Parts: sequence; C-alpha cells; structure tokens
Amino acid sequence: MKQKKRLICAMTITAAFAGLYVFGSDRVPPLYTINTEITLPASPEKSWNVLTDFAGYPDWNPYLPRVEATFAAGESVSFTLVDENFPDPLNLTAQLGQISANRSFYWTGRLGVQGLFDTRHVFELHPRDDGNTELHHYEEFRGLIPALLPQRKKRTGYTRAAFERMNSALYQRLKESAG
Repeated sequence: MKQKKRLICAMTITAAFAGLYVFGSDRVPPLYTINTEITLPASPEKSWNVLTDFAGYPDWNPYLPRVEATFAAGESVSFTLVDENFPDPLNLTAQLGQISANRSFYWTGRLGVQGLFDTRHVFELHPRDDGNTELHHYEEFRGLIPALLPQRKKRTGYTRAAFERMNSALYQRLKESAG
C-alpha cells in the first residue's frame, strides 16, 4: 500500500511539473502581452546600433539602466529594470534568443522552473518608406504566477508605461545623435 501511495505521489508531482512545463512553453499562446509601438527618427540600422549597445543604456534608458551581455543568441543577459510594480529596481537574468540584425531580437526570462513565470521580451524594427523605423516593443507572459496575479490591469499599465518611457528615451537618444 505504501508503494502504491508513493507511486501516485510521484505521478502527481511528475504531472504537475509536466503541466508547468507546457504552461510556460512558447508552444502555447501567452496569457497576455504588453504591446508598445513608436516611430523612431532614424533608419533601422541606426536604431539597431543604439538599441543593441547595452553598454550605453545607463546614459539614456530609464527602464533598463543596466544590461550586460555578449550580444549573441543563447548568451545570458543580466539586467536591472525599473518599473512601478516593484518598490526597488530588480536585478534579473535572461537568455538571448534569436537575433536578426537590424530587424529583431528578444530575451526569455524565467522565475524558478518553466511554467511558474516565463517571459519573452521582444524588440522588432520595421523600416518605413520615410527612412524612419517603427519599433514594436512588447513582452509576452506565460505561467502560473501571471495567471494568478492580482490587479493584472494595474500591473500591466505600470509595465506599459515603463516600456513607453524607454521608447521615448530611445527616440530622444536617436534625435540627439542625428542633430
């Protein structure tokens, strides 16, 4: 009887972790996405150069004042983010995903095991006919914690505002470097 209980317990734990793994996987749609867009006053190449110059972030970026990484897919990213959802800046790590030069890059983050709290933070640059660039800056959220977070509307509003501050600061940085 004890062995049967242990087996049931082990199967339950295995099923729970398998469920979390799938729930946090990018093979399932995100629970929600925070989207922002801005037209940048520079070409995709110039926008890319500023956006991927992590060492320069402390000079202009209010949302991510510190990002340290070797800019290559699969590399670890260490960063500090400032968001009204948290009383103090957060120091986090993530992993760089696919990079398409002058077009897009992203990093994925995870709290604990896959499926608890998983994010995919994306920057996409789209050329415009006028020589400027459309930036799509968004983050996808998956996992058990985002599903259960109280006050999601308020929290996503704070994060959206932080993204928009970063987008505006990037706009200013590009405008200043052009002038």
